[in-house]
Amino acid sequence: MSRLTSILRNLRLLLTREITEQIGEVETRLTQRADTYERAIDQRLDERSVVIDRRLDDREAALDHRLDEREATLDERIDGRFDERTREIDLRLDERFATSETRIDEKFIAQDHRLDERMERHERKVDAMIRQFSTDIVERNDVMLQLFEQRLDKQRRELKAIRESGAPKTETAAASEDVPESADDSHPQLTSFRKLANVTSHVKTKVAQTGAAPLYHQILEWKKVAAEGLDNFSPDEQEVVNYILSFIDDPKELHYVGQHLRRFVSTLQRIPPAQKSSDRLLELGSLSHIAPAIKKYSGYNEVHCADFWQSEQKSVFEAVTQKNANKPETHTFELSNFNVERDPFPYPDNHFRVALCCELIEHLQSDPMHMLWECNRVLEQDGWLLLTTPNIASCRAIEGLLVGCAPYLLAQYNVRETVDQHNREYAPYEVGVALAAAGFEVIELETEDVWSRSNPAILDLLKQVHIGTELRGDNIFALAKKTGAPVERYPKELYID
Repeated sequence: MSRLTSILRNLRLLLTREITEQIGEVETRLTQRADTYERAIDQRLDERSVVIDRRLDDREAALDHRLDEREATLDERIDGRFDERTREIDLRLDERFATSETRIDEKFIAQDHRLDERMERHERKVDAMIRQFSTDIVERNDVMLQLFEQRLDKQRRELKAIRESGAPKTETAAASEDVPESADDSHPQLTSFRKLANVTSHVKTKVAQTGAAPLYHQILEWKKVAAEGLDNFSPDEQEVVNYILSFIDDPKELHYVGQHLRRFVSTLQRIPPAQKSSDRLLELGSLSHIAPAIKKYSGYNEVHCADFWQSEQKSVFEAVTQKNANKPETHTFELSNFNVERDPFPYPDNHFRVALCCELIEHLQSDPMHMLWECNRVLEQDGWLLLTTPNIASCRAIEGLLVGCAPYLLAQYNVRETVDQHNREYAPYEVGVALAAAGFEVIELETEDVWSRSNPAILDLLKQVHIGTELRGDNIFALAKKTGAPVERYPKELYID
């Protein structure tokens, strides 16, 4: 039995080993077959993916082609409808223009007839006035010369007494008390000529009181009230004024800005507003007084300022910071140093939407057109140039000439800085010529009283002699649009060979 048991155990071991080996072989074959099936499935999937990708590409190309055809068809339909509407509008405009031209021609013909009749009446009236004025002027000059000679004789005697006895206080000396402190001078002849201005005023006043020259009296009286009302701002304007003043703490700057507030407000009202956030504005001759207001009320996020000061380097850039005294608000601006009469502006072509040339051109000494040509270059097409300057043809200038004074708004030489004096003041016509020569179309050419109000007596005088009273404000405001390249470098109205 033990032997049989041993034999059975051995058989069992052999059978177990064979079964295990057979199971291993079966598993190996199954694994191989699984791998073969997996590779075959992967290959079929890859082939199917390629086929699907190709079909998708074909479908996408077909859709693109159909979309292009549909887009082309829509473009043709839109162009056709646009052309039809354009033709209809052109026909309607032609009809309206023809009707307007006919009406305008009729009005011009009627106006010509009325003007001819008025001109004939005015010519007869002017002839009579000229004859009367000639008589009045001769009589008036005789009276003035007599009074003036008497006054001069008296002054000569007083001056002689001053030299000999040490300046006793006389009627002439008392009159000199109205002369400003800057008129004090140790030189007797210079003091005499400065006193002569007061003497002349007294002579004119006496002549006016006699009825010989009432216009002189009106001019002198108007000077006392000419500036009244210019600091009366509307509520909206007062808001702008307060905002400008909130950035100034220097007493000297505050005094300057106070004199120019009316001009600042009028300038800000004429700046074309920004159309997009990337629009830039250039302020030439800047003292940075209104730069924050430009950003706030005109919408320009990028404002570049320019001025000219003595420096060893050209095209120097400085950062100018303006702080609001009333609230936590700070603005920093780039201030460039260059000479607008000689230097190329340190900016690329077509860089700005708006350029401001405010109270600058009258300070230039030799070549204002260089500045205007450079403004054209740095402005984008259809960009804007706003130019302001004192008006040499204003009522104020005419008033000065009539009383024997220079017509300039600022005629004094500056002993410290030549750039601060007015080297030439312009008439509106000259500003228009300069802008047109620089490639600009003048959109608005206006004048406004920002320093002193126009004297009604001067306006009445101009009307009496049939001279136009338009554009007689004391400051010129010219808004111009860039329409192309400059056309004339040295217009004859401003330059001579």
